[in-house]
Amino acid sequence: MADRVLKDLGDVLRIARKNDRCSGAVLASRAGVTQPTVSRVENGQRVSGVEAVERLIAALPFSQEEAGRLTLMARGAYALAAEDKRVDAGVSLVPGAGRKLLTSASVVCGFQDAMVPALLRIPEYVSVDAGDLGSSADLGKALADEGKTFRLVVTESSLRTWPGSGEFMPAQLEHLLAVAQLPNVSLGVIPWGVGLPVMPPHGFTVCDEAGVLVETFTAEMTLTGLKHVTAYREAFDALEAVAVTGEDFRRVVERVASDIQQIIQ
Repeated sequence: MADRVLKDLGDVLRIARKNDRCSGAVLASRAGVTQPTVSRVENGQRVSGVEAVERLIAALPFSQEEAGRLTLMARGAYALAAEDKRVDAGVSLVPGAGRKLLTSASVVCGFQDAMVPALLRIPEYVSVDAGDLGSSADLGKALADEGKTFRLVVTESSLRTWPGSGEFMPAQLEHLLAVAQLPNVSLGVIPWGVGLPVMPPHGFTVCDEAGVLVETFTAEMTLTGLKHVTAYREAFDALEAVAVTGEDFRRVVERVASDIQQIIQ
């Protein structure tokens, strides 16, 4: 019920914005929210709180009566969502739960700042740590499914650190460049010198609205529930906004590859 209301509300806001000849970036500036927040609201997705939706309504040229109706509509939907308690909401350490969540998701958003993400690791990278084989060895095959969308962000630092000798890193970086060309993959890097808008203490992967995967040193946690998913999704949106893609991504990766070649020769 709440999801249907949010979808209808998002459609109304999108139409109003377009009729006002207003871009998402301009509306975000007017309302004092981020551009990814505008996109999520217009697509009927939940954000951290109803206040952001109220700001968007107030920033559009609705009549006072219509703005009031839409505001009540938004508050009602968020109240319903808060009451929609899931029996599995919380933290799970069940082995394999994260893999199942990832392989069933249609949209996967991942961030890593200390290593190459599991989805992007070549076998040589994986095999350096035998304990990693079960979690990463076959995940990369999921990228070939064009019915799924992958939005992945890494920091330049994650490309400049590696397990073992690093002899495989040139091949690993070539693999990243190849993956970035896939039609269903958006791969970005946050270069050195760019400040992070948020500072996650660990890498994470958001799977649709269903849950978040977090790898720790000893276990893989699966976080479910609106609070967790929304917080991590908004963190990802903010990090993706400062990442570079396309040719800029290629230039960063090639610069890293050149530096690594000098180290491992």
